[in-house]
Amino acid sequence: MSDVKVSDIISQMEYLAPTDLAEDWDPIGLSFGRLKQHVKRILVALDVDENTIQEAKRKKADLILTHHPAIFGSQKTLNQEDERRKHYIDLIKSDIAVYSAHTNLDAADGGMNDWLADSLGLKAADRKILSVSLKRVYKKLAVYVPDYASEKVRKALHHAGAGEVGNYTDVSYTLDGYGRFTPQEGAEPAEGEVGKAEKIHEERIEMMIKDTDVFNCLSALKEAHPYEEPVFDLYTLEHKYQSFGLGRSGDLETPLTAKKLAEKINEQFDVDGVRYGTVDPNRVHKKIAVLGGAGEKFYKEALNKGATLYITGDISYHGAQDMLREGLDFIDGGHYMEAIAVPRLVDYLNQCKTEKKWDIEIMKAEDQKDVFSYIK
Repeated sequence: MSDVKVSDIISQMEYLAPTDLAEDWDPIGLSFGRLKQHVKRILVALDVDENTIQEAKRKKADLILTHHPAIFGSQKTLNQEDERRKHYIDLIKSDIAVYSAHTNLDAADGGMNDWLADSLGLKAADRKILSVSLKRVYKKLAVYVPDYASEKVRKALHHAGAGEVGNYTDVSYTLDGYGRFTPQEGAEPAEGEVGKAEKIHEERIEMMIKDTDVFNCLSALKEAHPYEEPVFDLYTLEHKYQSFGLGRSGDLETPLTAKKLAEKINEQFDVDGVRYGTVDPNRVHKKIAVLGGAGEKFYKEALNKGATLYITGDISYHGAQDMLREGLDFIDGGHYMEAIAVPRLVDYLNQCKTEKKWDIEIMKAEDQKDVFSYIK
């Protein structure tokens, strides 16, 4: 079993939710603790509040992993004349690290908004991003390899992430040819002799690579390639990119009225109350949109995607009026609907634990609750 540090957990979290997906204003990342801090127990929660901190202390957690960052506003002092600052001091005294993945987790492929869409029954096949915030271009790698080493290099590149195109993996193209070179003084050639011209039968292997995987792929290439100086070209593909962003839209597997869908959310999610508004109580919705958190300002994107119903949190009175005027039904599931991330993150970290053979315990926060109470 390996010794686990905060940096190890962060590495896996940033694989799931890369930091470049976060909005500029969002203070994601490590807000308390040290990268080299040892971790034996992790508590996963939606927020860092008094209940979470006390539960972490009681369960002897070394790290609290949350969706919402611990520090949103700037702090000019760190005295104890404020309840929030007392929480920060408590974390520091207790030597508990805090890491948060917020809008980067919202925008991630397979992150918060996909979890919400899955739970609501949005078909995966035609699912679309509601508001695109980032487009990552693809690269094409062309590398020249002696034929006897081509399979080794190809497998190493695939293992590093190269050759993933849509729903396909291990995608590559190969051309036969000859490489020519003359090793000079100081060279240590894998083939040929210093000062003697060589002609080697080679393969040109081409693969597409996500721009975030370039470093790992080039490292794998140099490790697997037999040549002292591997020859390769790297191109940017302007026509091929991967989009990321907030919210999802798509067709429901089972079309429902606004009321029935609101009832489903009230039953299925960890919320005590749901508000909704509808132009026509009998209208059955097939295409809907969802955005976790406070997504009122994105309602026009829902309309542009052809949605007839929009699900988000923290909808204002006047925002609700605007939506209904434009024929868009809505459901306000509240901000706490995002608590769906807690069990999903626990599952993800347990997968990492198994794969990495980590000797750690991953716990779901049980004491946290919505700040709102409802009269039923």
